[in-house]
Amino acid sequence: MTAELEERLLDDPDDAGAWAAYGAWLRAQGDPRGDWFGFEALAATPEERALVSGWLARERVHRAPVGAATGDCEWRHGFAVAVKFHVRGRRDARELRELMADPRSQLVSRLELGFADEAPARGLSALAQVELGRLRTLLARYHGRGNQVARALRGQSALNLRVLDLRHSGLTDEGLVALAGCAALGGLRALYLQRNRFTGRGLAALAGAPALSRLEVLDLRYNPIGPAGAAALAESSQLGGLTALHVHAAEIEAEGVRALASSTRLPRDLVRFWRAQEAR
Repeated sequence: MTAELEERLLDDPDDAGAWAAYGAWLRAQGDPRGDWFGFEALAATPEERALVSGWLARERVHRAPVGAATGDCEWRHGFAVAVKFHVRGRRDARELRELMADPRSQLVSRLELGFADEAPARGLSALAQVELGRLRTLLARYHGRGNQVARALRGQSALNLRVLDLRHSGLTDEGLVALAGCAALGGLRALYLQRNRFTGRGLAALAGAPALSRLEVLDLRYNPIGPAGAAALAESSQLGGLTALHVHAAEIEAEGVRALASSTRLPRDLVRFWRAQEAR
Protein backbone atom coordinates (compact mmCIF):
# COMPACT_ATOMS: atom_id res chain seq x y z
CA MET A 1 0.00 0.00 0.00
CA THR A 2 2.72 2.48 0.94
CA ALA A 3 4.51 2.06 -2.39
CA GLU A 4 1.28 2.75 -4.27
CA LEU A 5 0.58 5.87 -2.20
CA GLU A 6 4.10 7.17 -2.68
CA GLU A 7 3.78 6.67 -6.43
CA ARG A 8 0.56 8.68 -6.39
CA LEU A 9 2.27 11.48 -4.47
CA LEU A 10 5.23 11.47 -6.84
CA ASP A 11 2.79 11.78 -9.74
CA ASP A 12 0.85 14.58 -8.03
CA PRO A 13 2.23 16.22 -4.85
CA ASP A 14 -1.14 17.98 -4.42
CA ASP A 15 -3.25 14.81 -4.32
CA ALA A 16 -5.18 15.49 -1.10
CA GLY A 17 -6.69 12.01 -0.97
CA ALA A 18 -3.30 10.35 -1.25
CA TRP A 19 -1.88 12.58 1.50
CA ALA A 20 -4.78 11.75 3.82
CA ALA A 21 -4.27 8.03 3.24
CA TYR A 22 -0.51 8.39 3.64
CA GLY A 23 -0.91 10.22 6.95
CA ALA A 24 -3.28 7.52 8.22
CA TRP A 25 -0.82 4.82 7.17
CA LEU A 26 2.06 6.59 8.96
CA ARG A 27 0.03 6.87 12.17
CA ALA A 28 -0.91 3.19 11.96
CA GLN A 29 2.80 2.35 11.79
CA GLY A 30 3.51 4.52 14.82
CA ASP A 31 5.51 6.92 12.65
CA PRO A 32 5.51 10.38 14.33
CA ARG A 33 5.48 12.05 10.92
CA GLY A 34 1.83 11.09 10.69
CA ASP A 35 1.06 13.57 13.48
CA TRP A 36 2.06 16.49 11.25
CA PHE A 37 -1.15 16.05 9.29
CA GLY A 38 -3.19 16.25 12.50
CA PHE A 39 -1.49 19.41 13.71
CA GLU A 40 -2.24 21.20 10.45
CA ALA A 41 -5.87 20.10 10.49
CA LEU A 42 -6.46 21.12 14.13
CA ALA A 43 -5.09 24.65 13.75
CA ALA A 44 -8.32 26.67 13.70
CA THR A 45 -7.19 30.25 14.36
CA PRO A 46 -4.54 32.43 12.69
CA GLU A 47 -2.49 32.25 15.88
CA GLU A 48 -2.63 28.45 15.97
CA ARG A 49 -1.77 28.22 12.28
CA ALA A 50 1.21 30.51 12.86
CA LEU A 51 2.39 28.28 15.72
CA VAL A 52 2.06 25.14 13.60
CA SER A 53 3.81 26.84 10.69
CA GLY A 54 6.71 27.84 12.93
CA TRP A 55 6.96 24.35 14.38
CA LEU A 56 6.99 22.78 10.93
CA ALA A 57 9.68 25.23 9.81
CA ARG A 58 11.89 24.13 12.70
CA GLU A 59 11.21 20.47 11.94
CA ARG A 60 12.24 20.95 8.32
CA VAL A 61 15.82 21.53 9.44
CA HIS A 62 15.86 17.85 10.42
CA ARG A 63 13.67 16.65 7.55
CA ALA A 64 15.50 18.21 4.60
CA PRO A 65 17.42 15.69 2.47
CA VAL A 66 21.15 15.61 3.09
CA GLY A 67 22.91 18.37 1.18
CA ALA A 68 19.74 20.43 0.67
CA ALA A 69 18.92 23.65 2.49
CA THR A 70 15.35 23.90 3.78
CA GLY A 71 14.80 27.02 1.66
CA ASP A 72 15.79 25.09 -1.46
CA CYS A 73 13.04 22.53 -0.88
CA GLU A 74 9.34 22.69 -1.63
CA TRP A 75 7.28 21.12 1.14
CA ARG A 76 3.98 19.32 1.60
CA HIS A 77 2.89 18.22 5.09
CA GLY A 78 6.48 18.21 6.34
CA PHE A 79 7.87 16.26 3.38
CA ALA A 80 10.21 17.61 0.72
CA VAL A 81 8.60 17.17 -2.71
CA ALA A 82 10.96 19.32 -4.82
CA VAL A 83 14.60 20.39 -4.50
CA LYS A 84 16.87 23.00 -6.07
CA PHE A 85 20.54 22.01 -6.20
CA HIS A 86 23.55 23.94 -7.47
CA VAL A 87 26.49 22.06 -8.96
CA ARG A 88 29.89 23.73 -8.86
CA GLY A 89 32.06 20.70 -9.50
CA ARG A 90 32.73 17.01 -8.94
CA ARG A 91 32.14 17.14 -5.20
CA ASP A 92 28.67 18.62 -5.66
CA ALA A 93 27.84 15.95 -8.23
CA ARG A 94 28.69 13.33 -5.61
CA GLU A 95 26.64 15.17 -2.99
CA LEU A 96 23.67 15.14 -5.36
CA ARG A 97 23.98 11.37 -5.54
CA GLU A 98 23.81 11.22 -1.73
CA LEU A 99 20.87 13.62 -1.67
CA MET A 100 18.78 11.54 -4.05
CA ALA A 101 19.68 8.34 -2.17
CA ASP A 102 18.59 9.84 1.17
CA PRO A 103 15.31 8.33 2.46
CA ARG A 104 14.16 11.90 3.15
CA SER A 105 14.04 12.34 -0.64
CA GLN A 106 11.53 9.54 -1.08
CA LEU A 107 8.77 11.96 -2.18
CA VAL A 108 10.95 14.34 -4.19
CA SER A 109 9.47 14.29 -7.69
CA ARG A 110 10.95 17.52 -9.08
CA LEU A 111 14.63 18.44 -9.22
CA GLU A 112 15.95 21.78 -10.46
CA LEU A 113 19.66 21.75 -11.26
CA GLY A 114 21.85 24.81 -11.57
CA PHE A 115 25.46 24.78 -12.73
CA ALA A 116 28.21 27.27 -11.96
CA ASP A 117 30.01 28.73 -14.96
CA GLU A 118 33.26 27.29 -13.65
CA ALA A 119 31.87 23.76 -13.22
CA PRO A 120 34.27 21.58 -15.25
CA ALA A 121 32.50 19.52 -17.90
CA ARG A 122 34.83 16.57 -17.36
CA GLY A 123 34.25 16.68 -13.63
CA LEU A 124 30.52 16.06 -13.96
CA SER A 125 30.70 12.39 -14.91
CA ALA A 126 29.38 11.52 -11.45
CA LEU A 127 25.99 12.85 -12.53
CA ALA A 128 25.43 9.55 -14.33
CA GLN A 129 25.55 7.80 -10.94
CA VAL A 130 22.75 9.89 -9.42
CA GLU A 131 19.55 7.90 -8.94
CA LEU A 132 16.85 9.83 -10.78
CA GLY A 133 14.20 7.14 -11.06
CA ARG A 134 11.66 8.82 -8.75
CA LEU A 135 11.68 12.14 -10.58
CA ARG A 136 8.73 13.23 -12.69
CA THR A 137 10.21 16.63 -13.58
CA LEU A 138 13.84 17.55 -14.22
CA LEU A 139 14.71 21.20 -14.82
CA ALA A 140 18.28 21.80 -15.96
CA ARG A 141 18.14 25.09 -17.81
CA TYR A 142 20.03 28.37 -18.22
CA HIS A 143 23.57 26.97 -18.02
CA GLY A 144 26.07 25.36 -20.37
CA ARG A 145 26.07 21.75 -19.24
CA GLY A 146 23.20 20.30 -21.27
CA ASN A 147 25.34 17.63 -22.90
CA GLN A 148 26.51 16.38 -19.50
CA VAL A 149 22.91 16.17 -18.29
CA ALA A 150 21.92 14.28 -21.44
CA ARG A 151 24.73 11.78 -20.92
CA ALA A 152 23.71 11.34 -17.28
CA LEU A 153 20.17 10.52 -18.39
CA ARG A 154 21.41 8.03 -20.96
CA GLY A 155 23.24 6.24 -18.14
CA GLN A 156 20.05 5.73 -16.10
CA SER A 157 18.57 2.24 -16.04
CA ALA A 158 15.07 3.43 -15.10
CA LEU A 159 13.35 6.81 -15.38
CA ASN A 160 9.82 8.06 -14.80
CA LEU A 161 10.25 11.57 -16.15
CA ARG A 162 7.20 13.34 -17.54
CA VAL A 163 8.83 16.76 -18.06
CA LEU A 164 12.41 17.48 -19.12
CA ASP A 165 13.50 21.11 -19.48
CA LEU A 166 16.92 21.72 -21.05
CA ARG A 167 16.33 25.15 -22.55
CA HIS A 168 19.35 27.50 -22.75
CA SER A 169 21.72 24.70 -21.72
CA GLY A 170 24.26 24.66 -24.55
CA LEU A 171 22.87 21.38 -25.87
CA THR A 172 24.51 20.30 -29.15
CA ASP A 173 23.94 17.48 -31.62
CA GLU A 174 25.98 15.26 -29.31
CA GLY A 175 23.51 15.89 -26.50
CA LEU A 176 20.50 15.17 -28.69
CA VAL A 177 22.04 11.90 -29.83
CA ALA A 178 22.51 10.99 -26.15
CA LEU A 179 18.86 11.75 -25.40
CA ALA A 180 17.77 9.75 -28.44
CA GLY A 181 19.68 6.77 -27.08
CA CYS A 182 18.01 6.94 -23.67
CA ALA A 183 15.39 4.19 -23.78
CA ALA A 184 14.32 5.02 -20.21
CA LEU A 185 12.67 8.27 -21.38
CA GLY A 186 9.61 6.37 -22.58
CA GLY A 187 7.25 8.16 -20.18
CA LEU A 188 8.23 11.67 -21.28
CA ARG A 189 5.33 13.99 -22.13
CA ALA A 190 7.00 17.40 -22.48
CA LEU A 191 10.49 18.28 -23.74
CA TYR A 192 11.73 21.87 -23.74
CA LEU A 193 14.85 22.48 -25.82
CA GLN A 194 14.62 26.10 -26.90
CA ARG A 195 17.69 28.28 -27.54
CA ASN A 196 20.39 25.63 -27.74
CA ARG A 197 23.05 24.82 -30.34
CA PHE A 198 21.89 21.64 -32.06
CA THR A 199 21.15 21.34 -35.77
CA GLY A 200 19.01 19.21 -38.03
CA ARG A 201 21.49 16.36 -37.68
CA GLY A 202 20.91 15.99 -33.95
CA LEU A 203 17.19 16.54 -34.33
CA ALA A 204 17.00 13.71 -36.86
CA ALA A 205 18.34 11.32 -34.21
CA LEU A 206 15.89 12.63 -31.62
CA ALA A 207 12.88 12.53 -33.95
CA GLY A 208 13.54 8.87 -34.67
CA ALA A 209 13.83 7.82 -31.03
CA PRO A 210 11.16 5.25 -30.03
CA ALA A 211 11.38 6.52 -26.44
CA LEU A 212 9.62 9.73 -27.50
CA SER A 213 6.50 8.02 -28.82
CA ARG A 214 4.39 9.38 -25.93
CA LEU A 215 5.63 12.95 -26.24
CA GLU A 216 2.91 15.61 -26.30
CA VAL A 217 4.85 18.90 -26.16
CA LEU A 218 8.10 19.61 -28.01
CA ASP A 219 9.66 23.09 -28.00
CA LEU A 220 12.50 23.61 -30.49
CA ARG A 221 12.46 27.37 -30.93
CA TYR A 222 15.66 29.38 -31.41
CA ASN A 223 17.72 26.48 -32.75
CA PRO A 224 19.37 26.30 -36.20
CA ILE A 225 17.55 23.12 -37.24
CA GLY A 226 16.93 24.29 -40.81
CA PRO A 227 14.91 22.45 -43.49
CA ALA A 228 16.65 19.17 -42.63
CA GLY A 229 15.36 19.33 -39.06
CA ALA A 230 11.84 20.09 -40.24
CA ALA A 231 11.99 17.15 -42.66
CA ALA A 232 13.07 14.85 -39.81
CA LEU A 233 10.06 15.97 -37.78
CA ALA A 234 7.69 15.57 -40.72
CA GLU A 235 8.90 12.04 -41.46
CA SER A 236 9.05 10.82 -37.86
CA SER A 237 6.90 7.84 -36.96
CA GLN A 238 7.43 8.54 -33.23
CA LEU A 239 5.77 11.95 -32.86
CA GLY A 240 2.16 11.11 -33.65
CA GLY A 241 1.04 12.03 -30.14
CA LEU A 242 2.20 15.65 -30.27
CA THR A 243 -0.36 18.27 -29.35
CA ALA A 244 2.12 21.17 -29.43
CA LEU A 245 5.18 21.59 -31.66
CA HIS A 246 6.94 24.91 -31.20
CA VAL A 247 9.18 25.86 -34.14
CA HIS A 248 9.82 29.25 -35.72
CA ALA A 249 9.08 29.25 -39.44
CA ALA A 250 12.08 31.49 -40.12
CA GLU A 251 14.40 28.86 -38.64
CA ILE A 252 13.24 26.11 -40.99
CA GLU A 253 12.81 28.28 -44.09
CA ALA A 254 10.13 27.82 -46.74
CA GLU A 255 11.34 24.31 -47.54
CA GLY A 256 10.91 23.24 -43.91
CA VAL A 257 7.45 24.77 -43.72
CA ARG A 258 6.45 22.78 -46.83
CA ALA A 259 7.76 19.58 -45.25
CA LEU A 260 5.66 20.05 -42.11
CA ALA A 261 2.62 21.13 -44.13
CA SER A 262 2.77 17.95 -46.22
CA SER A 263 3.56 15.52 -43.41
CA THR A 264 1.51 12.33 -43.30
CA ARG A 265 2.97 11.33 -39.92
CA LEU A 266 2.34 14.32 -37.67
CA PRO A 267 -1.10 14.87 -36.08
CA ARG A 268 -3.65 16.52 -38.36
CA ASP A 269 -4.03 19.67 -36.27
CA LEU A 270 -0.31 20.37 -36.49
CA VAL A 271 -0.26 19.73 -40.22
CA ARG A 272 -3.22 22.11 -40.69
CA PHE A 273 -1.33 24.79 -38.79
CA TRP A 274 1.70 24.46 -41.04
CA ARG A 275 -0.48 24.44 -44.14
CA ALA A 276 -1.83 27.79 -43.00
CA GLN A 277 1.74 29.02 -42.52
CA GLU A 278 2.64 27.84 -46.00
CA ALA A 279 -0.29 29.73 -47.50
CA ARG A 280 0.83 33.07 -46.06
